[in-house]
Amino acid sequence: MSRRSLFRLLASSAIPLLSIVFAATVAAAESPKTLHDFAVKGNDGSSVYSSLTLDAAGNLYGTTVDGGQFNEGIVFELSPTPTGQWKETILYSFKGGSSDGANPHTAPVFDSAGNLYGSTVGGGLDAKFCNSGCGVVYKLTPSADGTWTETVLHEFTSAADGGVAYAGVALDSAGNIYGATQVGGTSENGVFYELSATSGGSWQETVLHNFEGNPDVSDAYATPVFDSAGNLYGTSYGGGAHGQGTVYELSQSNGAWTEQVLYSFKGGSDGAEPFAPVAFDKAGNIYCTTAEGGTQNVGTAFELLAAQGWKKVILHQFQGVEFGDGANPNGLVFDAKGNLYGTTVGGGTDNPGTIFRLTPTSHGWKETILYNFTAGNDGAYPSAAPILDSAGHLFGTTLWGGPAGDTVGGVAFELKLP
Repeated sequence: MSRRSLFRLLASSAIPLLSIVFAATVAAAESPKTLHDFAVKGNDGSSVYSSLTLDAAGNLYGTTVDGGQFNEGIVFELSPTPTGQWKETILYSFKGGSSDGANPHTAPVFDSAGNLYGSTVGGGLDAKFCNSGCGVVYKLTPSADGTWTETVLHEFTSAADGGVAYAGVALDSAGNIYGATQVGGTSENGVFYELSATSGGSWQETVLHNFEGNPDVSDAYATPVFDSAGNLYGTSYGGGAHGQGTVYELSQSNGAWTEQVLYSFKGGSDGAEPFAPVAFDKAGNIYCTTAEGGTQNVGTAFELLAAQGWKKVILHQFQGVEFGDGANPNGLVFDAKGNLYGTTVGGGTDNPGTIFRLTPTSHGWKETILYNFTAGNDGAYPSAAPILDSAGHLFGTTLWGGPAGDTVGGVAFELKLP
């Protein structure tokens, strides 16, 4: 996938830095440590839109869009070694074609047995809206010898079952799989689906909701997230009452699922085109970002208040490179103190993105820039939310950069928080 906001950013990246006014606070923090440089060694992955998944042993898992043995993307594991370095293991190289997926964009997730599940944008069956395949949902099963075996659980057709699964998957406690597609369904705006294992060992898809477009959802790129009550939440890049994107919920009652748009973005200073998954605080309030809109049209961070009918509060208006701030933010993650951390695709000192913190104060939320990417060996254009471990280490990825080059490769990084 070519993220639309990234292309807008690249098209306007040659901004004179002499006119910068530094409105954002910059912390005196150490630089991120690079855990892995992608696309340097043969058959490695390249172009990392994926976030990372952390297991109980401290290993990290993710995907790349390109590269691998067949140049259709990989699933990888990064493991810490006794020397302090990290070792990459390629768990699977996608083959594409009619029987396998291609070009995964999101991190896989674990079930309770240690299997990994995810989705792909391409590969599988060709159809009207997906000439390179409509994507699949896959499962990776580990063996005692350390190898992983892939099983394709569902091949999308872009018809009633949906197609082109930019969104990753979420699993419930029973092992059912949930996700969203960009195309297909009754209105060709995508579907929200469930996959459930059958007694015969196959998987059955159930469409829980057909996205209808304005004023309903369209372009549901974000991976859905469960709340503590078992409801599912997501964002959409398009749709809504104003055509500028939504936050939506699917709730279950007596076995039936009902979809509700919680908020429709208006564009302008209100924000537009949310791209990232949501995050929750302990009170059930929703936190997320918009990729566009805001006072400088480079995105916002916002909160939806559960107890006030999902009233929206702007936490930060991103200002972009002209003001030394980030632009086009990704998703957010909480630390134990209630601070929020995130990355931006662009902005910062040199325009290839930032790592930032939002801290709650008595006067609102204060932003601090923790790191400005340089597009050198540290990577460029982080395009997914970071994750945090219990020791206060922030892990993330960049789309491109590192030794492989400006528009290939990417890195995985670790930042010890100040």
